Amino acid sequence: MSTASVLSRRRSGVSSSQNAAGWLFAAPILIILGLFLALPVGMAAWGSVSDWSGRGSTFASTTHFVGGANYAAILSGCGLAERDFGTALRNNFYYVLLIVPLQTALSLVLAMLVNRRIVAGRGFFHTAFYFPSATSSVAITVLWLFLFSASGAVNKALSFAGVNGPNWFQDPDSIIHLALNAMGIAGP
Repeated sequence: MSTASVLSRRRSGVSSSQNAAGWLFAAPILIILGLFLALPVGMAAWGSVSDWSGRGSTFASTTHFVGGANYAAILSGCGLAERDFGTALRNNFYYVLLIVPLQTALSLVLAMLVNRRIVAGRGFFHTAFYFPSATSSVAITVLWLFLFSASGAVNKALSFAGVNGPNWFQDPDSIIHLALNAMGIAGP
């Protein structure tokens, strides 16, 4: 390791174990972003340079690389109808140039108004703005209960493989209880 990198690490005060802990802490969201952002973008990029029909998987064995032929077809007018392509471009420009800035500005104005003490019903607005985030947590909880209950979807899938799944929330030897115990959340 060079002297400069040792000095910069000492100045920043971050040890390698702290660095690893930071990456481990960030790993779940990086995986989620990869699955729900990077993967769809990659699939769309591959679909745009392949002969994918729009049905089924973009990575099917019947899909082949065609390069820029799709783009050439759009620009020459023999691929997608020019009217449809123009409509798609117009809609995207409207969204990027009008909807996003207006939505952001409106959100900022509403946040500033709610934080002022002169607004009547301030408590109502705080609750109304917070309610969607609480609702999503409730929805996630209900989904987990549906998936991991004794007769839930996970146990049904395991039964197809000939495995008798546990009662995930009640069995003290289940992976959920073991994980919660390891984090110090559940009792012994």
